[in-house]
Amino acid sequence: MIHRWLLPLTSLSALALAACADTASQPAKRPTHKPPVSKERQVPSPNLTTGTLTVKPGRVTRVALGDFLQLQQSGRALIFDVRPGFYYGLGHVPGSVNWPRARFDSGIATFEPKIKAATAAGTPVFLYCTDLACPDALAVAEKLAARGHSVAILQGGWEAWKAGELPIE
Repeated sequence: MIHRWLLPLTSLSALALAACADTASQPAKRPTHKPPVSKERQVPSPNLTTGTLTVKPGRVTRVALGDFLQLQQSGRALIFDVRPGFYYGLGHVPGSVNWPRARFDSGIATFEPKIKAATAAGTPVFLYCTDLACPDALAVAEKLAARGHSVAILQGGWEAWKAGELPIE
């Protein structure tokens, strides 16, 4: 007996199978060449000016867990967790500050002076999100880069941190 709520699911499954079967009869397409993904990214600055001085865009880079861990444990890093506050409350990288992507605009006045101070002191600024698929860290990084700040994103984010069985606050 098929439950009424399962009918749409069985219809979707049938469509998916039909789509797979339809593509199986077509000749295989040759993979297209994709340029390698750069680990560093210049973000264009759309006419950001302060008085007569044009602000140059910053850079967005990615950092491996090992390099991130060394700086985090030495206390020589400014770390922002860009996940929603609920997830931050469940656990986060020790020493990180919660700055959710959704609150970027309301938090920039508070956090930008800290970013400038860190940069002036030679302290790197890091962002992390949930995992590799999470777009929040990149979105915040691009906004900061457009304002002239160079930042790095932790590859694998929170999931990489947990998988490494590292300390959690």
